[in-house]
Amino acid sequence: MTHAKLPLIARGVSKSYGGRIVVDTVDLALEPGTVTALVGASGAGKTTLLRLLAGMERVDAGSVASGERILSDASRHVPIEDRKIGLIFQDFALFPHLTVARNIGFGLSTRPAAVQIEATEKWAEKLEISHRLTAYPHQLSGGEQQRVAIARALAANPVAILMDEPFSGLDYRLREQARDVALDSIRQAEIPALMVTHDPTEALEHADLIAVMQ
Repeated sequence: MTHAKLPLIARGVSKSYGGRIVVDTVDLALEPGTVTALVGASGAGKTTLLRLLAGMERVDAGSVASGERILSDASRHVPIEDRKIGLIFQDFALFPHLTVARNIGFGLSTRPAAVQIEATEKWAEKLEISHRLTAYPHQLSGGEQQRVAIARALAANPVAILMDEPFSGLDYRLREQARDVALDSIRQAEIPALMVTHDPTEALEHADLIAVMQ
């Protein structure tokens, strides 16, 4: 089953902790097939906004919606596991005891075996890791591990992808290679994508749109 390609939209989203406003009436529309970079100084609230979009935190005001479906507002909160949003972090979060193939197919465990195999092979090929399907995470380079993490997120057919500093832990050579392959694959999936980054050069060179938090 495929999802309709819908935007992920924040309208007037706010969040405070202990009386301190961290996210203040943010409006942001993430469009299908588009990578939006979110930039801003440390402490501007970039990661908090990502967590609000993902459902890891509740909004204090405003709303988050996938198309017309409200995911969060003052009266409701769809939990993270029911949002179908892919999350990718700097630490990759791969399962060390599973092969690359089983890591990629992890989110498809309830689907028929043929569906799992097809999705795993499809995204492994797009992310250029088909030759590593039988390897374990500790046998991979950092760039390969990040591509496995992105393949796993995309194989689950998410409605959006949210990435928090996804390439900052890689050295320059691996970062360039992994980023180009990964972002191209995300665009091919035709879903909304947000890339939180502290690097304005990365945003300018690799994103389709840039949002700035102050």
